[in-house]
Amino acid sequence: MKHLVTFAFLMASLFSFGQSNLYWNNYSNFNPAMSGFQYNQHASATYNNSYPSLSGGYAGLLTDVGVNIANHHGVGIAYTGDYTKGVNSHKAVLNYNYQFYFKKAGKLAFGAGAGVGHTAYDYNKLTFGDFTVLPEPKTNLELNAGVAYNWRNLYVGFSATNLTPSAFDPINAYYYSPPRTQYHVQAQYAFQIAKKFQLTPRVLYTYHNGFQRLQPNLTLTYNQKFSLGVSSRSRDGLGVNVGWDIANKFRVAYMFSATVSKLSNGVNGGVHDFTFSYLLKNKPVIGDDVEKPKL
Repeated sequence: MKHLVTFAFLMASLFSFGQSNLYWNNYSNFNPAMSGFQYNQHASATYNNSYPSLSGGYAGLLTDVGVNIANHHGVGIAYTGDYTKGVNSHKAVLNYNYQFYFKKAGKLAFGAGAGVGHTAYDYNKLTFGDFTVLPEPKTNLELNAGVAYNWRNLYVGFSATNLTPSAFDPINAYYYSPPRTQYHVQAQYAFQIAKKFQLTPRVLYTYHNGFQRLQPNLTLTYNQKFSLGVSSRSRDGLGVNVGWDIANKFRVAYMFSATVSKLSNGVNGGVHDFTFSYLLKNKPVIGDDVEKPKL
């Protein structure tokens, strides 16, 4: 029974596509309106290693590339992978958005994404006691939609992912829960609190099949290079993040978070997130120093 509970917990996390404790580095993985929106050009990869001390721990990878074309078009590609003992899931989506500029009122983008998701199984590893899992590989169409708004240092967005969920399979439902439509709300604002210090509160809210997840973060940045922050995850997780922006082109960041509720047995190893970003043009598309098209 203990193994079944652990497996169910991991499956609930595994199929939360687009989730990362360092989510602000990979917005376009869950919001197509963010491709080529925050930066003219941007590429990022985040690796997640969750509960490495448990035999059922899992890893995830989020990568995205986004480009702004002719000030109005944002295009990109986002890949999300989740890997656990016996189950590997992959999703690749092409993103496009159109951006509207407003005089003295920032800009607004409407985006859509389309791609494919695939889940494969290693049958030799999906056995618990008297139960043997024999699901077939799953392939499904991925459709996403989103909207994003930027004014000066404010970014907000709303998106829906997996708008074409897989059909419910009663035979394998105990072991396999097909990805359902998820709804995301994101927001961040950077405050200049001193000449060389910037404070950025941000939050990601996700609703998924009756479950809600809230991830607030507060990060202090010095000289636009070094950052230190704290995060929480709903009510059962706390984390700390550090980062370094190198030469205004590269970003390396790390976060460690731990479960603080009774679900943690104290020896699961926590959650480790690593991000590497190449900011091809580390310059906001919108800002006081950028000439903006007028509607």
